[in-house]
Amino acid sequence: MDLRDSVLKLFSGRIVVAVVEFAAIAGFTQALGTGPMGSFFIFQAVIGMLGVPVDLGISKAVEKQLSADEPLGEILSTSVAVKGLLALPWLAALVLATPHVERYVGVEGVVPLIVVGLAVTQGQMLGVRLLAGQLRVDETAFLKVLGKLVWVASGAVLIHVGWAARAMITAYILGRFATLLAALVRADLAVSAPSVARARSLIDFGRYVFIGSVSGFVYQWMDVAILRLFVPVSMVGAYEIAWRVASVAMMLTEAIRTSLFPQISQWHADDRLEEIESAFRQWLQIPLYLTIPAFAGAVVLGKDILGTLFGADVVLAYPVLVVFMAEKILRSVQLVLGPSLYAMDKPVLGYRGSVAAIVSNLVLNFALIPQFGIIGAAVATTLSAATAAVVAITYVSRFVDIVVPWRRVAWSVASAVIMAGAVAALRPHLPTGWPRVALGVTAGVALYFALLFANEGIRLEMRGAIEDVTGSSS
Repeated sequence: MDLRDSVLKLFSGRIVVAVVEFAAIAGFTQALGTGPMGSFFIFQAVIGMLGVPVDLGISKAVEKQLSADEPLGEILSTSVAVKGLLALPWLAALVLATPHVERYVGVEGVVPLIVVGLAVTQGQMLGVRLLAGQLRVDETAFLKVLGKLVWVASGAVLIHVGWAARAMITAYILGRFATLLAALVRADLAVSAPSVARARSLIDFGRYVFIGSVSGFVYQWMDVAILRLFVPVSMVGAYEIAWRVASVAMMLTEAIRTSLFPQISQWHADDRLEEIESAFRQWLQIPLYLTIPAFAGAVVLGKDILGTLFGADVVLAYPVLVVFMAEKILRSVQLVLGPSLYAMDKPVLGYRGSVAAIVSNLVLNFALIPQFGIIGAAVATTLSAATAAVVAITYVSRFVDIVVPWRRVAWSVASAVIMAGAVAALRPHLPTGWPRVALGVTAGVALYFALLFANEGIRLEMRGAIEDVTGSSS
């Protein structure tokens, strides 16, 4: 697997996914309002909450063992059996708590949909990890695009027939199911009897990754889950929409994280630490070139983007959007470095870092949300991301050198500041609505990259990345 080629293929796929999801959420919010959208987001939070103990780190352990050339059939069969057993008590508890769950989500009869959604989501997660463990990470880009397209198409149809929040929930399940089927078709499959010894090895590795899974859930959904205890679903909807807008800036970082794990695992197994250091040197800087200007752009155009694309009810989440854009800068560092601890067979250190992030996130959310509402949740998530980034840097630097080209990063910051100032000066002269958003974003992007590429080192690095995507050579 060529790491750069894999990263950029995934990035290309994520661009398509982001455009599709962005347009869909905007259209769905305009059609349904923030209330039904809030119920949909809470449904996803419940799926994520239940998915942590059901998975127990098994999916990530499957990827790790497959990348080390362990037997496919035994790993696959055992992982499915273990997940099934882990799910049983949680499904029983879910059924017993049906009235409370329905009130929490805000949708009657939602429990059967949660059960089906949990099963499909766990299968889809395992299918994607299966491909990643076979060093075919780049093929997962197509799966994500397919899932989003199915979600959008089915959601539009079901909204048209009047299903409201149920439309979004059902469409979500159909999209995940499409991804699962496509993963199974593309992956190399084998079946053999489950093994107790294999189950123990999966759980042994997974118990450390489990904390990372908890960290992932806490990062993605714990704020939403806690918010629902203090604010109505409409506020949850506005908050999560701001999160989704900010997450667009993480497309490249997510692609890098997905590709790095199996490759670093292989390099570490071969004792090729210099390759790991080179990868960090190369891939730490590039995500910052997107997240830094995204923050600056959100400060200047955030209200216009939220109001024009999602409706006036979402503009109240503008401060949340700005805070989340700052958080993405910190998160881009942690996402590149943090997972490498597991790939380098240092799960105990990854475990400690995840625990620190989890504790800080939970404490801060419960401390800030009751008093400050959605802005308190955003600040709590950002401070937690800062904690995770510091811990990741501290632990990873024990084993490999982390070299950050600070002058290039400073150049990016200066370019983003100049861009923001220029767009702020231009904004009052632009027509309102879509023209302001389109012209403001276009002018900002053009100016920022013109300034960024004036730096020769950055220009050469980015040119190499573009050549991998286009297949050209210098």
